[in-house]
Order: sequence, then C-alpha cells, then structure tokens
Amino acid sequence: MVYNVSEIFYSIQGEGLLQGLPMVFIRLAGCNLRCPFCDTKYAFKNGEKKEVKEILKEIRQYPCKKVCITGGEPFLQNLFPLVKTLKDKKYYLTAETNGTLWQKIPLDWLTVSPKTDGKKIHPQGYDKRFLNTASEFKYVITGRQDLSFIDRRIRKPVVLQPVDNNIEIAGEIVMFLKKNSGRNWYLRLQMHKVTGIR
Repeated sequence: MVYNVSEIFYSIQGEGLLQGLPMVFIRLAGCNLRCPFCDTKYAFKNGEKKEVKEILKEIRQYPCKKVCITGGEPFLQNLFPLVKTLKDKKYYLTAETNGTLWQKIPLDWLTVSPKTDGKKIHPQGYDKRFLNTASEFKYVITGRQDLSFIDRRIRKPVVLQPVDNNIEIAGEIVMFLKKNSGRNWYLRLQMHKVTGIR
C-alpha cells in the first residue's frame, strides 16, 4: 500500500487531551475541506508517495512508540494497512480527522475535529458513527458564533480550542464554559505554538 505523505516528524502532541506527550507524527497529504484558519495548508497537496515499509523505517529512527496520523485529512486514504502494520509493531496509535469520512480502524485514540465546512456533507459536520468511536472531539473556535456549532449529543470529552491561541476568544470560551459547567468540555490552547516547539 502506498500513501501520499506530507511529512513525518517527532515532537510533542500540542492539542487535545493528550497534550504534552511525545509523538511521531505522520502527516498525510490531501484534504476535502478548505477551512480559512487551517494552519497546515501546505498539506493540501504536494505529498510524497511512500510505502508502508518506508514509513515504518522512518518512524523507527525516533525513540518513541506513540504515533499520530494526521493531515490534511488522513481519512481520505485507506488507513487500515498502515494502522495494522504499526499495531503489529506495538505502536500506540492516534489519529485526527475532521470526521466527514468514515473508516473503522483499530486506533488507541481518535480525535474528531468537526468543521463548519463539514456541514456541506453532514448536518453536524461529521459522520454520526464517530459519536461512538471517537475518544475526544475538538472544535476550533473562531468566534462566539462557533459555540452554537458544538453538537450537544456528544458524551465524550469536547476540547474547545481558540483559533491561533487568540486570548480574546479564549476569554469567550471561559465565559461559555462557566455557564455550561456540567458538561465534559475543556479549554485547550495549542501548546506547541505557545512554547514555540515544532
């Protein structure tokens, strides 16, 4: 199986509830949405074709058994062969998707990050089957209007992330959370941007 790979690198997880954990990132190229705030637009295209064995060889150079498959939108590609190989090698596997494309794959942790552009495909911006399979949901908040986009049916943890770590928007999220304190919702900044770590 050949994958269109944007980049592979070793860093810390900067977002969500796994924030701060060292991880090897496999960023796959291509995305089916075009969100104006996207901070990885370079992954929309220009990937490099790599076989699973090449990807495995590359990530083995790092002293880490945690891997995050991200994008772009990784679910555009058939992830099962890659995931199976890495699971067989005892890697802890995570992935992040915008949730518009369904795949059932054996991950240890799955982040679904619905975008308003996804409403062109699904009413809530994501395939409802992820309600039962996601480990967490993450919403990028660009302003107060986005707070009404959050799907209230979600029972998993919900991370609210102010776009570009905007402090004013973070303040709006804090006020929102204080009014909705009974829910499993969290404010999180992008740690890698706060610290200047890639």
